[in-house]
Amino acid sequence: MTWKKRIAGTASVMLLAAGGMMATASPAAADGPCPANRLCIYDGANFTGNRIASGSTNSCFFPQDFTFDAIVSYDNNLPVDAKVYHYYADIDAYTVARTLVSGGFSSNIGVANLGGAFGDLVCMGSARP
Repeated sequence: MTWKKRIAGTASVMLLAAGGMMATASPAAADGPCPANRLCIYDGANFTGNRIASGSTNSCFFPQDFTFDAIVSYDNNLPVDAKVYHYYADIDAYTVARTLVSGGFSSNIGVANLGGAFGDLVCMGSARP
C-alpha cells in the first residue's frame, strides 16, 4: 500500500471514530448485544472478545487499526450490507472476502483471519477501497 493510501486510510478511520464508531478493548460480553443501527464485528466466536461497532452507512475502516485480531462473529443491524475486503500488497488490489448482509449475523463465520491482515478493510454501503 502506498504511503498516500495509508495516510488517507488513517485519516478516514479517525473521521469514522468521530462520526459513529466505537472500539472496545474489553470483552464484548460486558458490553451487551450490538445496538440498533450498528455493525458489530467481534474477534471471538459467539459475539465475544473485542468489538468494533460502526454506525456509518457509507465509509470504510481498517480493523487492524484497533485492538482487534480478525472477524470471527458479527451482527449487522445497519440498513446496508458491509463488505470485508482483503488487500493483496503484491498487486496493490482489493477483493471482497465476505459480505456481512444487512440484518444478518453469524456466531462463527469460519473464515480464517477475515479482516485481520494488514490493509484489509470493512466497507459499509456503497463505500469502496
